[in-house]
Order: sequence, then C-alpha cells, then structure tokens
Amino acid sequence: MLRCLLPILLAQPLLAQDPTWQSRCGQIVVVVTADWTSPTGTLVRFEKQDEKWISTDSIPVTVGHRGLGLGVGLHPDGLAGPVKEEGDKRAPAGVFHLESGFGTKAPTLANFSFRRTTDGDRWVDDPASSHYNQWVSLDDPAIRQDWNSAEVLRRKDGLYELAIVVGHNRGPILKGRGSAIFLHVWVAPGRSTIGCTAMAKNHVRDLLEWLDAAKSPVLVQAPRELLPRLGLPGEVFAFLTTPR
Repeated sequence: MLRCLLPILLAQPLLAQDPTWQSRCGQIVVVVTADWTSPTGTLVRFEKQDEKWISTDSIPVTVGHRGLGLGVGLHPDGLAGPVKEEGDKRAPAGVFHLESGFGTKAPTLANFSFRRTTDGDRWVDDPASSHYNQWVSLDDPAIRQDWNSAEVLRRKDGLYELAIVVGHNRGPILKGRGSAIFLHVWVAPGRSTIGCTAMAKNHVRDLLEWLDAAKSPVLVQAPRELLPRLGLPGEVFAFLTTPR
C-alpha cells in the first residue's frame, strides 16, 4: 500500500532535463523509497491508455544497501541529494530508459528485446576501462580486455536469471558515476543490493512481459521528497502523492 510510503507532496512537478521523454513515453515504472538512505521501496507500473495513465498494484522492492544516490539520466542536473558513484552501494535515483532484458533462459516476449546470456558475458565496472558500463563478451576477438573488474552476467545464484537493463549513465558514459544497473531477482524478501533494484522473480517476469519498447518505457526511481522534481506526468504524480 502507498498510504504510509507516499504522503501528499505540495510542490508541483518540474520539466525534466530531456523534456521529450514525457511525449514519447507510454509506460513508466516508478520505485519510491521513504528517504535517501532507505534500502526498501515500493514499485508501481503506469501505462498510458486513451490519453489516461492506468496504474497497477504496488509491489515491494529493495534497492542499494545505502539507499539511493542521484544518477545520470533524463532528469534535471543540479538536484539536491547524494550523488551516485561507482561502488557506493547506492541505487541510482532519477529518470532512466529501460533498455532491454537479459537472462539465462529467454522468455517469449512480443514487444521487448531480450538477450540470453553466455558464460563469457560481462558488464564492465572498472572506470579505467574503455568498455566502462558496457556489455562485452570474452568470446569476441575484437574486445581487448583492459579492465580489472566486471560483473558476470550468467551468475550461478539465479539473480540474473531474468533481468532488465536500466539506462543509468549510458549516454554519455561518465567515468566513475556507476555501472551495471539492473532490475533483477532478489536474494530474499527485504535483502538489499549493491546498487540495483531487486524483487521477486515472478515480478521481474511480469515486468518483462508487460514492457513494450515502442512505448519508450522509463524507470523513475526516487525518495519521496524528490518526486516533485522529476517531471512526472500530472496524473502519475497525483496518484503517487494521494494517500490511499
């Protein structure tokens, strides 16, 4: 329920740094936490139908061990709050494209790109690498391994059995501002992450089956105090800030 998590916010939403995302977007995944340091939150999906935004039921999620930090995305520069950096154990706050899905077993998806992982797939998290915050394959002869650390994408613990790439710090890529940010399966209910957003596996699957690339889906992730600054559509903002 949103009653405890989302009290009424009196300020009005502002335009985002990329004001065109609203006009293109037909699906929004919103994750809200109580404050910057909270490692848990609530996720609600919104879809635009006949010019109206329709919401789904809320689900529990976890974010970084240290909560949230301002990421690099579609939202305005200069917002107040901690800044997301590589290795800080914060998940990114802001507005971000949802790029594609990946995992060990490819589900049948009609409207969203999905890539099945192999043993050689990595996501580089070394800021000194020329491949920083990019997916690479060790089997690609064109890739020169110039990194000291990278996230293994075909994990044995099942966290990436199903996952979604969050477009944090992806265009342009800023060295040291954070990498390898996904929506993925959690270890257990309430168990936070080192920087991603996690939930039950069936909820990740539901998201993948719901997402439609033609609707330019975005993730809006924020502590409740930041919501008015992220350029949310009025109907979505009103829903999130009205006690239920």
